[in-house]
Amino acid sequence: MDDLAILGTGLIGGSIGLAVRRGEPGARVVGYDGDGASARHALERGAVTEIRASLESAVEGASLIVVALPADLVASALAAIREAVTPSAVVTDVASAKAHVVAMGESLFGGRFVGGHPMAGSEQGGITAADEGLFEGARWILTPTEATDHDAYSKVARFVGRLGAGVVAVDPALHDALLARISHVPQVVASAVVEAAASGGDEKAHLALAANGFRDVTRIAASPPDLWVSILRSNPEAVVEGLNRVGEGLGRVAGMIEEARWGELRAWLEHARTARTELFAKPGRAPEAVALAMLIPDRPGVLAEVTTAAGKLGANIEDLRIVHSPEGGRGLLELSVAGAAAAGELTGVLEGLGYHVLAGDLETNRQGDL
Repeated sequence: MDDLAILGTGLIGGSIGLAVRRGEPGARVVGYDGDGASARHALERGAVTEIRASLESAVEGASLIVVALPADLVASALAAIREAVTPSAVVTDVASAKAHVVAMGESLFGGRFVGGHPMAGSEQGGITAADEGLFEGARWILTPTEATDHDAYSKVARFVGRLGAGVVAVDPALHDALLARISHVPQVVASAVVEAAASGGDEKAHLALAANGFRDVTRIAASPPDLWVSILRSNPEAVVEGLNRVGEGLGRVAGMIEEARWGELRAWLEHARTARTELFAKPGRAPEAVALAMLIPDRPGVLAEVTTAAGKLGANIEDLRIVHSPEGGRGLLELSVAGAAAAGELTGVLEGLGYHVLAGDLETNRQGDL
């Protein structure tokens, strides 16, 4: 295990540390948190092996740095550690908004910055809620661009895999638009539902009548408000667009009810029911990884093009590496993709982009084609 620095020892940072040390008890994990009590608690729980008093000192000597601070503090933290980071170190983050953070990270660290966002969490926050199994079976979005160094991306992808998560690559701007719809907007809507239910009378009496449906819909409204102010501040345009879309949808539903268009209303409800059922259908056995290999030219943007294609399909890239040709000019990109169906679909897309995807034993391909 490379020397790891975790900046921010709350729910996500603490869970990363616990997961790393569960798998590798001897791993050295340096932690930092502006909240000294959180940092000390992380040390007591074993999420980190030592704590440092500053961002700069925490990253000294680290080969992998994970910035797990609140979303609106990530950019300033990246700027603060720039001079202290080892030239070969890889830097990643876990912020739930990516476009601004990735632009900032690449301006400071070039291709060694790899934006990330684990799709896991809890309505509870802080190191006390940290869980070594938080990322098991979760998806972890990485946001490569044309500037991303392939070795840096591979290093972060392998690290994420060791935490139990599956990697999905998504363009930073697309990430922000998607997350507004599936995470940020639902958080605001849940809070709005609670606010509506609690208004106009005896709040406690009203909420005491709530059954499981209300509790399920509004569970995330119990999340820490400071956390969500930080997140919403980091992705305002996409969130506002998403809220406007929800408002328009609710307006249409109100019209159906007012005008007694019950058939239309039923079709709307059925569409939502079907989508929800299919989206969260219980999965069967985890798909086996399928190896793909492809010859690639030595030019900027290839990695981003391939991983973004996978992200659009929802294909999990479990591992990735590039074997360079001794003559230069091209290399062999090896991918490990979860599931034969996803691998087949991705192969078709990549060949449509002009790549030749190789099948069979990777070692044979590596020796015969380079």
